[in-house]
Amino acid sequence: MTALTTEELEGRLSAHRELMIDMLAAMIGGAATTDRFLSRLRDDATYKDHEEDPGVIPGDGFAIANAAARELRTVLEAARARAAADKG
Repeated sequence: MTALTTEELEGRLSAHRELMIDMLAAMIGGAATTDRFLSRLRDDATYKDHEEDPGVIPGDGFAIANAAARELRTVLEAARARAAADKG
């Protein structure tokens, strides 16, 4: 496995922390907040590389946000696959 950069690691950890906070808040709030959580998760996971021009040399903030978005997409894809497997 390749060693992660500091920005990659920070982005991934940040994504997991925010996901846990949002998930627990949605569970506490009930069905309506769960629906909003899922919608927000889909929106957050749609950020793609190079969607915005970060300049010639992307800054650390861009690298961290990009890593967080990739991590959210990865988690969402795994959750969708598991949900589909549980149905079938």
